[in-house]
Amino acid sequence: MISSYHRFSELTWVDLTLWAGKKIVSDGRECFQRKEVRELSLTKTGGILAWIDAEELFATRVEYEEGELYSECTCHPIENTCIHSIAVIIEFIVHLKKKIDIPPAKSNDRRFFLL
Repeated sequence: MISSYHRFSELTWVDLTLWAGKKIVSDGRECFQRKEVRELSLTKTGGILAWIDAEELFATRVEYEEGELYSECTCHPIENTCIHSIAVIIEFIVHLKKKIDIPPAKSNDRRFFLL
């Protein structure tokens, strides 16, 4: 589990751009800067779970599956990812760098049921 979290901390802007595209990364960074990420938590499978409080409230989860980044969001992105996923990853990395504790998500967390 720890190794999955460590993989997120090693992501670069280039990695994110290759995964999501320049526009989504740029918009995701703006989402992060507007402080829209709420209640960041860790999943038992080594992923990240959060609320995004934007034009509406979205549940977002980012994981590594078979060595590849994977995300789900209740915004139902057309592409493989969305700006909310990028914002969650950035928020997670900032928490790690600042040594801010991130609680584990409870198994009955409402976000799991929405995704």
